[in-house]
Amino acid sequence: MKYAKSVIFTIFILLVFMLRANAAIIQLPEQFTITNNPFLDKITSINDLECKVFLSKQNEMIPIEGTIFKMNGQELIKTKESLYLFISQTGVIYQLEEKVNSSYTFHRIDNTININYNIASNNFVWNKNIYSYGGYGFWKLNGHLRSFNFLDREWDIAPANNEIISNGHNWFSKNEGRVYVPFQSIINAGIVGPESMSGIKNYDSYYLDLTSKKWVKLGTMHASAKKLVEESSITNSFFAIDSGYIYLYEDEAYYFNFIANKIYKSKNSELNQFFIRRANSKDIFLYKDSIFSFSPENQSYSTKKLLSPSFEILNFPIWGLDNNYFYVIAFVVFMLTVFSFSIWLFNRSVDKKLEQSQLKILKSKSVNQAFVGTEVALISLLLRSSKQNMNVEINEINHVLGIKDKNVGLQKKVRSDMINAINEKYQFVTQSELQLISSVRKEDDKRFYEYFISATEIKSIERILEQN
Repeated sequence: MKYAKSVIFTIFILLVFMLRANAAIIQLPEQFTITNNPFLDKITSINDLECKVFLSKQNEMIPIEGTIFKMNGQELIKTKESLYLFISQTGVIYQLEEKVNSSYTFHRIDNTININYNIASNNFVWNKNIYSYGGYGFWKLNGHLRSFNFLDREWDIAPANNEIISNGHNWFSKNEGRVYVPFQSIINAGIVGPESMSGIKNYDSYYLDLTSKKWVKLGTMHASAKKLVEESSITNSFFAIDSGYIYLYEDEAYYFNFIANKIYKSKNSELNQFFIRRANSKDIFLYKDSIFSFSPENQSYSTKKLLSPSFEILNFPIWGLDNNYFYVIAFVVFMLTVFSFSIWLFNRSVDKKLEQSQLKILKSKSVNQAFVGTEVALISLLLRSSKQNMNVEINEINHVLGIKDKNVGLQKKVRSDMINAINEKYQFVTQSELQLISSVRKEDDKRFYEYFISATEIKSIERILEQN
């Protein structure tokens, strides 16, 4: 019995020890202070600097040794009002509380519990709000937008109208309040096939409007731009600048300008090497036209001018016309072409008949050849109605002329041409100025006309039709 009690007691002590050890491992300080840091001295000395810096291991500031976060990277985001430190892929945030001479005190502002759902997410600050977009976790990439809740010290989901997924190739525009995604890279280990391993790409381009939380489609990535990113990894898009990011591909540096929808290529081999040697994007930021690169070993900065003459514009944009829009426009153009050609053929046929009829009259001076079949049919319709003191409406005339299914503009033209031709022939045959067909506005709707043959011309046209 005593032996059993001893075993139980020993197990209990071990459990308590393990729980305490685990608690110690995951514990992070609520506050810490950094002194004599040339990197922070430079960052904080530039009042109007707004930047995001990924910190190298030698330059990390949050004390994470002995915690479960010791393998995680750290990020610094500076705005004009604040300075934040993040532990990557965790949601943990520290904020600069005060600076006294060369002493910097940070305090933790979050109560994050869930971690590792946002690996390689894009953290940024806009309109004094902290956001996190996308990332990998729990076997899939996501396109979610998360917003930090300062009151509850937790991350909230910010629902959008769609989920657009990016594998690191996205850029935040602080001036526009937008997140640009030139193409999607979808990875989901829960689905068998290429999507579970290397992922599948969708080359439609979007931006997320942070005010409305709506994704807006820009178009489809241009074929030439697509070739540049087909085999891209996260490290290709490594350095964000004011209007886009620098992209590295086959020892060449490209500038993707999302504001202007243009791509530039560096002509400066020295600048290319500068970028390639810093492809891990650590301890580097842009201020105005200069790149600042910090060396933790030497505790000093080196600078490089990023001048526009170093880049030449390529003859293709990032995105172009949406493929779906292209097919719609092509179909509309095709239908308009067919419609226009049909009208041309019809008008040509009508004009040809009129010319042939008039030519016969002029050649033979014969009344017997004055009117052709369609003209005779229209005159007969008008004659029957006029003899009954009735007028003929437009739709009846359209039916006789075979144009009842044509558009209104075409109907009007054909009717006018036909009635004018008949009146001209009648004047030629009778050698008078009198018109055979007249019109009057409808009594119940003054917008439309009705047609008739005047009583004085009925006998004359009957004689002509008998001879025709």
